[in-house]
Amino acid sequence: MILALELSGPCSSIALGTEKEIFEKDFSGERGKALLAEIDALIQHTKVKRSAIRGVLVGRGPGSYTGLRIGCTAARILSLALNIPVGGIGSFPAAVFDAPEDIELHLVQNAYRGEICHAAYRKTKAGIAEITKPHLLASQDLKGILPAKSLVIGDPQLTPRGTRHLSNTIIPQAKNLIRVAMGLGVKLSGEGLQGLEEPSPLYLRAAAFKASQKNDDASTK
Repeated sequence: MILALELSGPCSSIALGTEKEIFEKDFSGERGKALLAEIDALIQHTKVKRSAIRGVLVGRGPGSYTGLRIGCTAARILSLALNIPVGGIGSFPAAVFDAPEDIELHLVQNAYRGEICHAAYRKTKAGIAEITKPHLLASQDLKGILPAKSLVIGDPQLTPRGTRHLSNTIIPQAKNLIRVAMGLGVKLSGEGLQGLEEPSPLYLRAAAFKASQKNDDASTK
């Protein structure tokens, strides 16, 4: 069984992947205070033992500075406490997991300071293919890299006219972190987790986007 933590977006979630199904729980409030209590609540709801958890998976962004720091720190602590492997995975692939197949999908997120975070993916039967990895660019330069009538997940106010929006908000889900990881060969036994990325926040620039606390959940690091 794998425990997944996704705290990079405006809605935080945790999930337990079992042999039968994936159980997920969304939560809000102060993530630093709520996370461990929410994990305990999910374990109680699924009626499994903490000792049955064989690995921890965490979304590493891009996303909220505070959420990424809390999620990655918690994942490492749980890994040490339970003596189980831990792995990190990009949050953006999880955000496009439920998208239609074989369509190029662009993710656009406000990075503040006059910049945009952009990435592009395509969902296939084999998994999530990365077309353009997450990167920063000046807001005015986004129009030059979005093909006409591009399909976008992200704030319409950030994109040029003519783009189509599958969703106005990037919301990665913990359950989809597990599904993306399984597509990369990770087993529910925890095997393969250590072959993923480090469980550390994905920061696209140093001193990462310290916007106001009010806007933190929408910021990109």
